[in-house]
Parts: sequence; C-alpha cells; structure tokens
Amino acid sequence: MGRLYKVLIVDNNLGTFDRLKKMPVWQENGFEIFSKTSDSENAPEMCLKNNIDLLVCFNRLPAISAEAVISAVKTVSPGTFCLAVSPFDDSENMRKCFLLGVIDYITEPVSEIRLGEALARVSERIGDSFVTGEYDLTVEEFMAEYSSKDAKFSERIREFLLISEKTTVTTENAADHFGFNKDYFGRLFKQKMGMTFGDFYKKFRIKYAEKLLLSGRYKVYEVSAMLGFSSVDYFTTVFKKLTGKTPSELKR
Repeated sequence: MGRLYKVLIVDNNLGTFDRLKKMPVWQENGFEIFSKTSDSENAPEMCLKNNIDLLVCFNRLPAISAEAVISAVKTVSPGTFCLAVSPFDDSENMRKCFLLGVIDYITEPVSEIRLGEALARVSERIGDSFVTGEYDLTVEEFMAEYSSKDAKFSERIREFLLISEKTTVTTENAADHFGFNKDYFGRLFKQKMGMTFGDFYKKFRIKYAEKLLLSGRYKVYEVSAMLGFSSVDYFTTVFKKLTGKTPSELKR
C-alpha cells in the first residue's frame, strides 16, 4: 500500500473523537487521522496547507456548522473530499451538504460499518481522481516529447488520447476518430510521427504505467489490468523492452 490518505476531523466533542480514532476501519480503507480541530474557522487553511484528502465535519451548532465549514473548505481546497456527521437526522442540512458535494452524510452514533462504507466510496473517488490527473499529465508530457511538425495533426492526436482514458485504443479506433480508413491512417500517422500508431500508443501506455507505479499506490498486476494488457507477463515484457527495467525493479 502507498501512503495513507490524510483525514482532518472537525469536532468539539473529545469523547466522540477518542472513540473514532480507535476504529480500525480507517486504516483498513487506507486512511489515517492526521489531525483534529475544534476551530472550524481554521479548517480550510489546515486542509490546504496539509493536503488533506478527507474532511470529516461534525455539525455542532452553534459552535460548528458543517455546511459553513464544508463550503469554506471546498472554496480553498476543492480537491479535499468531505463527509458530514450530524447528532440527529436533519434533512434540510443534509440537502445543503450534498449540494456542496459531500461524499456522504452520517447520523450519530457513527457505526463502524456505516463509516467503512463511506470511506470505501471516498477511497474509490480519490483513486479515480488521481488516475485521471496522472493520465492527463501523461498525455501532455508525452505529446510534448512526441509531436509532429504538423501542429494540427498533433493536436488531434492529443485530443484523441484525452478522450480515450477508459479504453484500450487500437489503430482502427484512431482511424475512426480522424474519419479515415485504417490503412490510410496508418500510412499518414507514420509519415507525420515517424513511427506506427501501434508503437506510439505502446510507448504512451508504458510512460503512463511508469507514473502509476512510481506513485506507490498500485501493484504491478493492478497497473497491468488498468492499462488493458492481456497478462502481467506480457506487460512486464513490453515494459522492460521500452524502459530497460521490469515494473518491479522500477518500484524498488
């Protein structure tokens, strides 16, 4: 497992905090309680400065308004996911918090099962957000390195890669995007880029794989599956051919 996701709890009830921090469900889902504060006005700055992944805010009116805290956090640290907790069922407050983008709204007493379900969703969302960010960054870096003298052609390739994150691309897919048949596109691509589209896309996938592996978040077999390789052995063979190292050697 890579680094644990950092959690900031905003609450003025020490008893609740003591009970929460003893729950193993945090680490089981890849989280650690980084800090706790009862100063709701300081929460946004803490999230921003400490790269907090998840804010858990208790609605303790009038001292702490979950709605106000979450709104402020989302303004200065939009990448922080938020979870609201209320001492009682408050449908209006729940509605307002969901409009602000909270991942879940839990009523006390907080059960470990309920909290675990919420943390699993947050973990999945953080992972998706991270992967998309790394994918987009890889596209930009790769196209800066492998661009054609034909700027318009390069831009269309860049656009195609950006919309193809969730798919394993083929030459046929790329040809369809350009509105050409496969053979003509294949010749055009090699003329413009100096390599076949298959080789180009293979290089791109391995560059993306390097980023995911170096993040420490994913195992080799997970990256292989995410990138659509037919097997870990084939992924390892292609990876070593293009980088000179196996995926496992890169992770060390």
